[in-house]
Amino acid sequence: MADTFSSKEIEEMKKMGHEVIYEPKVLGADFEKLMREVNPVVLIVRSKKTTKEVIDAGPKLEMVIRAGTGCDTIDVAHCSQKGIYVCNCPGKNSVAVAELTIGLMIAIDRRITEGDKLLKEGRWAKGKFTDCLGLKGRTIGLLGIGNIGKEVAKRCLAFDMKVLAVDPFLTKEQIESMGATKVETNKELCERVDILSLHIPALPETIGMINKEFLSHMKPNSVLINVARGNLVNEEDVLEHLDKVKDFWYGADVFKGEPASKEADFDHKLAKHPKVVGSHHVGASTQEAETAIGIEVARMVKEYGATKKVNNCVNLATNIKKIHCISVNYVSKIGSLGAILAILEKNELRIEELKNEVLKDKKACAAVIYFTGDITKKDKIIGEIKNLDGAIDVTFVY
Repeated sequence: MADTFSSKEIEEMKKMGHEVIYEPKVLGADFEKLMREVNPVVLIVRSKKTTKEVIDAGPKLEMVIRAGTGCDTIDVAHCSQKGIYVCNCPGKNSVAVAELTIGLMIAIDRRITEGDKLLKEGRWAKGKFTDCLGLKGRTIGLLGIGNIGKEVAKRCLAFDMKVLAVDPFLTKEQIESMGATKVETNKELCERVDILSLHIPALPETIGMINKEFLSHMKPNSVLINVARGNLVNEEDVLEHLDKVKDFWYGADVFKGEPASKEADFDHKLAKHPKVVGSHHVGASTQEAETAIGIEVARMVKEYGATKKVNNCVNLATNIKKIHCISVNYVSKIGSLGAILAILEKNELRIEELKNEVLKDKKACAAVIYFTGDITKKDKIIGEIKNLDGAIDVTFVY
C-alpha cells in the first residue's frame, strides 16, 4: 500500500493471511526501490503516480488497485502489456465528491471565502455580499452524468435548480430518470447554464478541452466547477477568461502540477486568482468515502487471493474479435477441454474468449468458444471434436 489507507481494512487483510506493507509517504525513486525490495503481488495506490519504472520494479506484480475512481495516474497500457490487472473502486467516493461540488457552488455564490477573510482581518463588509444570486431557480449543466454527476444532480434538484447534462454514453431516457434534461452538444450546454460542472475522465479527447473556444460560449456571469481532473482545463485560457469577464468565477479541487506529497509549497497562478475558490484535491477525502473504498479494496483483495477473481478491472479487452463461435458439451474429466482446444490450435484457429461451465453433479461441462481464423474446414474440425472421447454434442453457432 503506497498511499494512505483505512487502518481497519489493513487489519482485515492481515487477518485474511496477507502480508501488508504500508508505506503511504513513499515517492519517486524510493517508490521504485520499495517495489524491488517488497516485490508485491498486489499494489494499492490512490493518487500516487505509478509509472512504467515502478511497475517494472516488481516482477511478481499481478494487480494494481486504484483506491478510488479513474486510473489516469497509473500506466495502464504498460500493465496490459505485462499481463497485470488494473482495477479501481467506481462509485465509492461519488457522494463525497458531489458534496464538495455543492460546497464550491455555494462558496462562490455567497462569496464565503472572501467574507471570512475580511472577518479575520477585523473588517465588517455586509454591503459587499448582499447581491448574491442564490441557487434556487438557476440552471446547472453537468458535463458527464456518471456516478458522481448523478449524485450532483440529486443535490441540485433539492436546491430547486434545473439540471441539464451532456453524456454521449447515456440515452435521453436514462438522463431523464435522474431528473435531468439531455443536451446534445457542449456548446448548447455552455449557452444555457448558469453553472457548469465537470464530471468526465481525463482522456486524449478530453484533456485541455476547456479552452478559449469552449469558454467563449459560457454566459458572462457563469461559474465553472472542476472537481474531476486538472488537465481537463487549459489553465492559461481560464486565467485570461477570469481577467476579461468580470462576473465569471472558477471553483476547483484539482490543478495542474499538484504536489505529490500531502504538504508542500504550491505557488500556482490560477489557484491564487481572486475569482477562484479552490480546495486541495480533497473531493474524495471524507471518512465515509475512505471507509467505503477501504471495504471495497479489501473485498477485491480477498476474492483475488482466494479465487483469482478480478473485480472492476479497467484493462480487460472489450473489443475482442469474436468472428466465430462453437459450443461443446462434454463429459467432465481431466484432459477433455484441453483436447478440444488442441484441435482448434492445430487448425490454426485463434481462441479469443472462452466460457466453460460445470453442470450440476459435475458430470458434464458446457464450453462456449469464440475464435478467429480460416473455417473452410469447419466440418472436418467439428468432426474431430465429435470423435473425441467424452464429447457429447458440438454446435457451430456462427
